[in-house]
Amino acid sequence: MNNREKLEKMDRALRLLDDLKHSQVALIEKASQLQLDAMEFNFSNMEKNMGDLYTRYNESLDILNEELERFEIRRNKFEQEHGLDKEEE
Repeated sequence: MNNREKLEKMDRALRLLDDLKHSQVALIEKASQLQLDAMEFNFSNMEKNMGDLYTRYNESLDILNEELERFEIRRNKFEQEHGLDKEEE
């Protein structure tokens, strides 16, 4: 695999990480809404469980954000080190 192919594969990984991040945000929003609904319905077990899920999803989002930032820095460094940031003629 040449450097251009590696960079393209890194770009694909970035897109997947970003997609995963958006999915995680959606899970957080849904867990939050379900927790609020459970409060309205006075379902204490569901309220607690959705609160626990919300916390876990939020922690996962933090991990994803850190990894996305770290990987993007590494990808950009790879691009510069191999001169792939210059326009092809």
